[in-house]
Amino acid sequence: MGPAHGDSVVPNRTSAEIRRRLLGRMAGSQALVVLAAAAISAAVGGPEWALASALGGLACLLAQTWFAWRMFRAGPGDPPRAMIAAFYQGEMVKLALIVVFLVAIFRAWPAVPLAPLVLTFIAVQAVHWFVPLLLER
Repeated sequence: MGPAHGDSVVPNRTSAEIRRRLLGRMAGSQALVVLAAAAISAAVGGPEWALASALGGLACLLAQTWFAWRMFRAGPGDPPRAMIAAFYQGEMVKLALIVVFLVAIFRAWPAVPLAPLVLTFIAVQAVHWFVPLLLER
């Protein structure tokens, strides 16, 4: 026999819980990509490549995490104008953070190996694009 009328098979989740879960999965997936890329880079090019890979991945991961946190501050009950403002503010600050992180990397390490840095940055960004599609069921 199925659930009684009004009972739910799926636990009731608030939108804040769902947003926290999505943010956690996104950041966790991106962190795994950073670790995997750094390990592959270490095997291919040694410790310098591993560090460059980790720095490129972290530059993207930290900026993306800030963006997602900022986006999710606006809730589904907020006016559309507030949600759009949160999106644009989050995107602008995310881009500024990326620039700051990359400039800091290049100033601290002018001869940083570009291939692992850029490829890991792109891989972490790709996670940001594809994880939400994979989580929708």
